[in-house]
Amino acid sequence: MKRVPFVAFVGLCFGAIALSSESDWISLFDGESLDGWKANENPETWTVEDGAMKANGDRSHLFYVGEVANHDFKNFEFEVEVMTKPGSNSGIYIHTKYQDEGWPAVGYECQVINSNPPTEEGRYIEHKMTGSIYAVRNTWRSPAKDNDWFTYRIVVSGMTIQTFIDDVLICEYTQAESPWRPDDKKERLLDSGTFAFQGHDPDSIVYYRDVRVRPLPDDAPSLGAPLDDPELDRILTRFANDNFPIIDLGINGESASSVESQMREGLKYGLTFGYQFPSEWLDIGLIGETRPIVILNDKEGPPSIDSLKELKESGVKFAFSSGGALGIDIDRLRARLEAIEAAGLE
Repeated sequence: MKRVPFVAFVGLCFGAIALSSESDWISLFDGESLDGWKANENPETWTVEDGAMKANGDRSHLFYVGEVANHDFKNFEFEVEVMTKPGSNSGIYIHTKYQDEGWPAVGYECQVINSNPPTEEGRYIEHKMTGSIYAVRNTWRSPAKDNDWFTYRIVVSGMTIQTFIDDVLICEYTQAESPWRPDDKKERLLDSGTFAFQGHDPDSIVYYRDVRVRPLPDDAPSLGAPLDDPELDRILTRFANDNFPIIDLGINGESASSVESQMREGLKYGLTFGYQFPSEWLDIGLIGETRPIVILNDKEGPPSIDSLKELKESGVKFAFSSGGALGIDIDRLRARLEAIEAAGLE
């Protein structure tokens, strides 16, 4: 597998898609107070520090309840500058509505996490990184760094959601008419609603500043098409929800043009390629795991369900490779995911 350094093609990654709008950017935060915003449980989690909203404390969500669009947005570009401290977790909710407590049930969450806190072996590690359309289409590598400000832009147009980090397209999802959702996320659907920031836990410190929105016309078109295979969409969403990294270490990125095409295609499936990770990450393990991994090459055929069960019982970490293929083979991807599901590994 030829690894193309991420820095070599980051500039190619689908800069902002132009959307016509007569509206200008509108600020949603005055930099001095939380006027126009309402925190639910544990409001003390939210303060204003050096011109930024600061989330640090017990779980709390800060909802926009101000006058702009009567805090009900359908199609829009939303932009905010974000800074995370190491190991901190947060999120940006769209098309949501105020609720007194708990994780917001309505709308989508766009993930904010650039690193995991130190954890013991066997403890939960969050693989859905910054820019993920949380639990629906994820990115399995972080496009930003802790302790640095970065620009987070979210576009909703028609039935399409896009996330950009520093003007690089990270995730894209076009919702089908009746998408599959797990039982605890049945209302994770596009409609209209407000924005909310997440205070995740007392050990997380995240800052938000320069919050602004540019409304788009109500009839703005979708920017893509949903998958035409409901069963593949279901299994992809299930794996995304279950924090199972969908990564292929064996797609060959031989040129900048092929990398751009591959990565754009991968967005449909929430698929990240091995060459998107620094080589040292793969040498010691995958996305933060320190144990060695077994590479399963399924170029010639789907993996054996029995062999996958044996790997599960042994506790060995493993990853898949398409063996140097030049693009995504949807039949191979489907067979791989179905075998993983049948083996009970997700």
